[in-house]
Amino acid sequence: MKFKSLLLVTAAALLALQGCGYTTRSALPEEMKTIYVNTVVNKIKVAEIVAYTPGLEMDITNAIVQRLQRDGNLKVVKSPEQADVVLDAELIRFDQEGLRFSRLETSQELRIYIVLSMKLINSKTQQTIWSEENFSGDQEYFVSQLRDQAQDDAAHLAVQRLARNVVDRIVEDW
Repeated sequence: MKFKSLLLVTAAALLALQGCGYTTRSALPEEMKTIYVNTVVNKIKVAEIVAYTPGLEMDITNAIVQRLQRDGNLKVVKSPEQADVVLDAELIRFDQEGLRFSRLETSQELRIYIVLSMKLINSKTQQTIWSEENFSGDQEYFVSQLRDQAQDDAAHLAVQRLARNVVDRIVEDW
């Protein structure tokens, strides 16, 4: 009797899963198979720079390319002429804000965040497929005696989070 009940429950579960709509395929349009990632351009005004990591634009660009390669839904190509779509991105903010303070109002924990303005462009028609004006990645860190090291580590993690968010936006939001 137990075996028969288990068999019925298993069969019902399999039938229910069949119609759930989950798929391992990408939601990308069929014509999107390749992508070119332009180097991120720094558009932060010098007067607005509070925190900055030299080479951040290349770090972001490389992280997005690596994340796309790991994802595997789009092939990263070496020139815009070879691509179905092109990603253009501008670095518009790199900031930090206090999250936790001591009694003397000194920062104990900070959040570093990186903000991009992005466009995904059809390389054949030069039409913008979508654009995002304030797309971000962030990371918290504790202020310590090694503040510069903590900030550099947090910036690296924020770049990785940003790259993951960018690839998710490209691949999944269709």
